[in-house]
Amino acid sequence: MNGQSVKSDLLNNVIIKMTHVLTQDALQMLEQVMTQEFINVNMERITTLPVERKDSVDEKNRYILQLFLYKKKGLAEETKYGYIAAVRRLVTLIYKPLTDMDKMDIAYYLCWYEGKNLSLTGRKNQATTINNERRFLSAFYTWMRKEKLIPDNPVEGTEPLKTQKKPIDYFTGEEMERLRDGCRTLRERAMIEVFRSTGARVGELVAVTTDMIDWTTGDIMICGEKNGRFRPIYLDEEARYHLKKYLSARQDGNPSLFVQSRMPYGTISKAGVRLILKGIAGRAGLTCRVYPHKLRKTLGMDLKNKGVDIGIIQEVMGHASPAVTALYYAQSTPETLRSVRKRVA
Repeated sequence: MNGQSVKSDLLNNVIIKMTHVLTQDALQMLEQVMTQEFINVNMERITTLPVERKDSVDEKNRYILQLFLYKKKGLAEETKYGYIAAVRRLVTLIYKPLTDMDKMDIAYYLCWYEGKNLSLTGRKNQATTINNERRFLSAFYTWMRKEKLIPDNPVEGTEPLKTQKKPIDYFTGEEMERLRDGCRTLRERAMIEVFRSTGARVGELVAVTTDMIDWTTGDIMICGEKNGRFRPIYLDEEARYHLKKYLSARQDGNPSLFVQSRMPYGTISKAGVRLILKGIAGRAGLTCRVYPHKLRKTLGMDLKNKGVDIGIIQEVMGHASPAVTALYYAQSTPETLRSVRKRVA
């Protein structure tokens, strides 16, 4: 084992052992100091000691997961949970160290995952669900490979399942009007208009405070939930009108954009937003799926149908890659084709 690997192992071992003693900031400082001190030091492992750790399977896997949580502390909590949950399901089914998993283990696990709910629901998991699980595992093992914990990513030996490309799920103009009719409070109407106008993710909007709003232009500078990049979102005049009505009627001191309707008027959660939209949909008599992200996709499709350039749509939606935008908004829709036919006629 070369000196660089020995240094990396030593650094990781110290960090993991100190995770229960030091804060995240202190751990980060410790890592930086040790890295600087190691630059001018040559290291080699004593050959009279066994190279492999003699820990149990659980201890080995726990070590890797703790290291992952520290190294990937910048990940969004939901994304981090997706990785950890997938890995824990894997090692529960196949009880062996994560470093010893091979592509046959991964293939066997994904086959099991496909039918794991069969006895409860009578249906297998869809291809998209299985591919998402594979994606979590692949990302985790890619991290392990980059950390030199394994030489290769075993998930890459399995192919993702073929999926049918479904049309994007968004609200029609009529459905949007019915949602508005289903609102019975100022908060509900403001929420509908703010989500419609900004196209922001639910986690991004619940983090917004009123002092972040430029009421003259309607601009709000937010930090992207997915990539951590800052971008502006926009409240149009209708959204500003209904948001001002809602804020003026509030008597709490919470600076959050949307708050709970009862004391102590805490900031509304992502789950709370979803519940409110479901209530609006029930009163509106909508039979389609209603959820916050659908309002985001509705803005994207509105821009697409109005002929906005795909690059501009990417900026508005806050996608890190144009490929993501093209995946959803490059294809023609009945509305865009109808518009073209009308212009030609």
